[in-house]
Amino acid sequence: MNAKLKLAFLASILINVLLAGFLLGALPRRFERGVSRQQQMEKALKELPEPGQARFREKLDRMRKDIGPMSDRMREAREAAIRILIAEPFDEGTYDRQIDTINELRDRMTQHMARSFKEAALDLPPESRTVLAEMLKRPPPR
Repeated sequence: MNAKLKLAFLASILINVLLAGFLLGALPRRFERGVSRQQQMEKALKELPEPGQARFREKLDRMRKDIGPMSDRMREAREAAIRILIAEPFDEGTYDRQIDTINELRDRMTQHMARSFKEAALDLPPESRTVLAEMLKRPPPR
């Protein structure tokens, strides 16, 4: 093997090791974020009085059920946007309309969630609304 081929081979191995290290190093943090959000919600729910917990869990379940079809449509719209993005020739107008559709669906989901949390807050006493507010906060970045 000549020197250039050896150097290229070593550079390729080095790049692959660095890439694998980067990907494997980032995986635990991704999993922790998802778990910590769920843990944060569970912890906040446990601070509510028992009747409030049950009502709030029912409202969350209903909200998830209502948002399910919108989430499916948003996923389909994203997949369509990706297909448009990689298609030849690239149709900028169609892509822009698809992005507008995604944004509209996201807005509808946000409005629906805001209404659901407002309804939940109406059933709670002021000290429990503080717990609800803590539940809605995003966990700090790691």
